[in-house]
Amino acid sequence: MKVDQIFYSVGVLFIISSIIYFTKEFIADLPDMIKLVLLIVAMIIAFITAEFFRGKDK
Repeated sequence: MKVDQIFYSVGVLFIISSIIYFTKEFIADLPDMIKLVLLIVAMIIAFITAEFFRGKDK
C-alpha cells in the first residue's frame, strides 16, 4: 500500500467522523424544515461537485 493511499484513507475517515459529529451536535436541535433545506443544499452541492469532477476526466 502506498503512503498516499494511507493518507487518503485517513482523510476520508476523518471527514466521515466530522460529518457524524456535526450532525449529532448541531443539526439535531434544528427544526425539521431547516434540516430539509440543508439536505437539499447539500445534495445540490454534491451534484455540482460530482459533475465538475466527471468533466475533468474527459
